Amino acid sequence: MEMMDKINHSPPQSMPRHARQLDIAKLAGVGIATVDRVLNSRGRVKEATRQRVLQAKAAIENGTQVLGRVKPWRLKVFLPDVAGPSTDFLGECFQRYGELGNATIECIFTAKMEPAALARKLRSCEGQGIDAVAFQALEDQRVRDAVEYLRLRNIPCLALVSPLPNLPLIGFVGSDGRAGGRTAALMMGLACPQGGRIVILSGGQLYRSHESREMGFRSFLRSDCPHLDAIQTVSGQDDSGRNFETITDILQQHQDIVGIYNVGGGNEGVVKALDKLGLTDEVKFIGHNLTPKTRNYLLDRAMHFIIHQDMRLLAEQAVEAMLANLENRASTIASVPVEVITRENLKEVS
Repeated sequence: MEMMDKINHSPPQSMPRHARQLDIAKLAGVGIATVDRVLNSRGRVKEATRQRVLQAKAAIENGTQVLGRVKPWRLKVFLPDVAGPSTDFLGECFQRYGELGNATIECIFTAKMEPAALARKLRSCEGQGIDAVAFQALEDQRVRDAVEYLRLRNIPCLALVSPLPNLPLIGFVGSDGRAGGRTAALMMGLACPQGGRIVILSGGQLYRSHESREMGFRSFLRSDCPHLDAIQTVSGQDDSGRNFETITDILQQHQDIVGIYNVGGGNEGVVKALDKLGLTDEVKFIGHNLTPKTRNYLLDRAMHFIIHQDMRLLAEQAVEAMLANLENRASTIASVPVEVITRENLKEVS
């Protein structure tokens, strides 16, 4: 896709011209000192300002006007803090897209699993000149009220990664949680032909995507894997430390567990628990999202399959959906594909 080609830094077709700092400053609407700080990484500059400077530089050097408006659209993205490498990478993708097009994108990390904090952040967008907001949705009435609050102030919202239905949103960008869970169950059935008990590890009850994954997983086991029994769902709050304690306890209580499915984050804790108890080879572990850590877990056979959604594609679709809404353009949001990553089809993580 065109935007993905840009983010991968495809070379321009013609020889670029050199952009003078004075010209960049004029086009970006900032001072020369600010341009110097951005280009030479001197001092702190707001992310939105940095993106405007880089957009102006690209426009001059490529001979194209990437800033389609007198002022670029201002987009804000809220993601959970300390949520793992895949969420961190998603934030990087948003910020890198902000350097390419006619929007400045500010990515803010909020307290994980705290709906009140997310609701406050959403409401705070009023009066800041924010044109549209994207956020990783938590299922909570306070978050729903905040979305409605912004709608009444003409600030449209988009749900990321986890859906939030029955709200006046631009839409939802992410993968089909039920399909992801059913795919994980298919892989578990193949990995555990001998039968036995399966533990489902959840991040809590605030993400609809987690609930959908669990429902899809259990549904497939009931219909296609009668030799496997999902005994219970335990919660580690998407935290590696809690996952380690939770999985260690349950494996010590039950000797017939043959598989673990983690619907959320904190895979490191599961790997450490299996290693501590010497069960890495016996208990099959399936989780979500390819990251540098989970890639190594596959190579070391500590994880057996990874159910993945492409964060670059997710960020691209989210930005396009918000811009299309602001510019009154027709746009269709496609579901981000559910991928199965194994040791045999590993790809690089960047």
